[in-house]
Amino acid sequence: MIVGVGTDILQISRLVASYQRTQGRLAERILGPEELIVFRQRLARHEARGMAYLATRFAAKEAFSKAICLGMRMPMSWRFMQTLNDASGKPVAHYRDRLQTFMEERHYHAQVSISDEKDMAIAFVVVTYGTPIVSGVVHPEDMSG
Repeated sequence: MIVGVGTDILQISRLVASYQRTQGRLAERILGPEELIVFRQRLARHEARGMAYLATRFAAKEAFSKAICLGMRMPMSWRFMQTLNDASGKPVAHYRDRLQTFMEERHYHAQVSISDEKDMAIAFVVVTYGTPIVSGVVHPEDMSG
């Protein structure tokens, strides 16, 4: 069952301006520990790809906060929700601390989709209740009313 849906879109240039204004501290405030490692690696290789990574993760957190109907208030926080890629490259939501407890207690699961193009980044999140969807397949025996 769908609990909530959230989306966010932003201009990457606005995020870059904030990043520069804060002398990079913006990334440390927004990204979780594993995201920060990936961000720094991408930024070192190619600045534009690093900024696109930061923008898609920012958008994912905004969309997620909307989908769980909390906005940016506890147990939701910037660093408690991370969007990491699995081996195939698919973005996957990971939770930490109080947000992890919140999601587990409610049997919530999030599906995240992110994309960027030139100066725009977008994220779409669907939060469901019950059995998590794995690889987009839900087995009929898992769909009890």
